[in-house]
Amino acid sequence: MLDLGRLRILRELKQLGTVGAVADILGYSPSAVSQQLAQLQKDVGVPLVEKVGRRLRLTTAGEVLAEHAESLLVQAQRAEEATVAAGGRVAGTVKVVGFQTALLHVLAPALPALRTDYPDLCVDVLDEEFSRVLQALVLQDIDVVMTDEYSHLPRPNRPELTAEVLITEHMRLAMPEMHPLAASGEPVRLADLADAAWATGHVGTNHSDLLERTCVDVAGFRPDIRHRSNDILVIFAMIAQGAVAFAPDLALAEREPGIVVREIAEADVLRRMVMWTRTGTESPSNGRPAVRAVMQALRQSADALAKARPSLIRGPA
Repeated sequence: MLDLGRLRILRELKQLGTVGAVADILGYSPSAVSQQLAQLQKDVGVPLVEKVGRRLRLTTAGEVLAEHAESLLVQAQRAEEATVAAGGRVAGTVKVVGFQTALLHVLAPALPALRTDYPDLCVDVLDEEFSRVLQALVLQDIDVVMTDEYSHLPRPNRPELTAEVLITEHMRLAMPEMHPLAASGEPVRLADLADAAWATGHVGTNHSDLLERTCVDVAGFRPDIRHRSNDILVIFAMIAQGAVAFAPDLALAEREPGIVVREIAEADVLRRMVMWTRTGTESPSNGRPAVRAVMQALRQSADALAKARPSLIRGPA
């Protein structure tokens, strides 16, 4: 019978590359790590590591076992969580990745209740918005992903994943309060901003793709993008100094000094906050109770957010 603790050491050696790094992350001494690896080799009966200079490197057999170790450790974690849940407790670590607005307005407000209701539950959070996070979700590196999706830039369906729209909000134009087109308070035509300096997210983000697609499809011009940042405060600073940008309701751009928000005259552009999980996550037989608890907390947080801000739509428009 393989020891899960030793399998974890082997997996960490594959990921980190050195015995010293494994010892640091697991809180062992380097000699203890080496001893555990030596015992694991005895357990399986084949060499798992070999010396290359002063370092240990996985053999082909070690690589194979390290790959299996990952799935074995995940299954052990799920078995432990299910057993604890059967006794009335929810425990374990849930890894959530999301874009800034979702983390600020939906995830963060959900954390206090999760800590109170499930003291044995740990929620790990990462601020990330690139499309590769969905592949990490498929590979079980993370458990829940919150992405943005736009009416003019929908994401393709993925059969291995389930998508649930939590919030739908309107995209508007944010511009300097002294901009001539802002004076009347009326909706502003995108076509009238063809010569403007635009601010948006980094290349490859949905915010950047949306701006370029919408300006071309709706108004027939390519925006002159002068400023790029994934930090909303940097975007606000650029707007206050003369740029224009697309801003969702939850950006609260209208609260910033020197910035006004106007409707887009030609089209109703929407942003959806989407919660992604692996297909089957909510199945009582296959899903993890800890992940289901986090998902439910996010839904309740979205309910409260939509109630507090009537301009938002709970769920798909």
